[in-house]
Amino acid sequence: MVTDDEASPIPMKRALHLWQKVTLSIEKDILQRRLSPGDRLPTEEELAKHFDVHRNTVRRALEVLEEKGLVRIEHGHGSFVQERVISHPMSSRKSFPLILKGLDRIGREDVLESATIRPTKEIVAALKLSKAQYVRRVDLRTVVDDNPIMVSSVYFPLPRFHGIDQAIAETQSVPNGLKRLGVDDFIRYESRITTGQASRSDASLLAQPRSQPVLQVKNIITDDTSRPILFSVIRMSARWVELVVRYNDM
Repeated sequence: MVTDDEASPIPMKRALHLWQKVTLSIEKDILQRRLSPGDRLPTEEELAKHFDVHRNTVRRALEVLEEKGLVRIEHGHGSFVQERVISHPMSSRKSFPLILKGLDRIGREDVLESATIRPTKEIVAALKLSKAQYVRRVDLRTVVDDNPIMVSSVYFPLPRFHGIDQAIAETQSVPNGLKRLGVDDFIRYESRITTGQASRSDASLLAQPRSQPVLQVKNIITDDTSRPILFSVIRMSARWVELVVRYNDM
């Protein structure tokens, strides 16, 4: 690999000054919001031309910015301004909209589509349904600060939750939609967390490459009488959300 010293007669002290200059310039653009979270940076070649330095100088600057948590580097895709990650505590009673409110973040849940379907065995078991019961599936996309961060398929038992899709659409939140239908309190009974590759549809909805993994969370939520009220399959963008498992509700 050709280093800056090999590429030009610039002394090492001067070379270090160059990558520091590039680092500080990009960092300033990020902190002053001239570059927004998720923005793709110019290529190494473009940055090298802009700063009139060698590509190795740019590469070193980007590595330092990544170490500082300001930039993420996706090999084969480029470098991006690091998003503001949301810490999502997996406690029994804190809903995602409530978490966002506490973080002073603006979020909403948009209804993509809904349908009445015959449940799978997994859904029947999770919701403790009879063989004759149907469910209302509501597909959602959660957007925070204008950035899509998760897509969800949520299943509600019928006939109890007729109209839940309209209630969610009008209130832009599952908890508020449930309250409109008479459920004032709910408890997260179980969550199963895995990782995997996003489907083409989910990757498009999350505005991310398929090569980037998603966190998949399957939740069973009950009302205050321990009766299951929904089963959800949530696919979260790993670049936006970190899951925090808490062992009590302090």
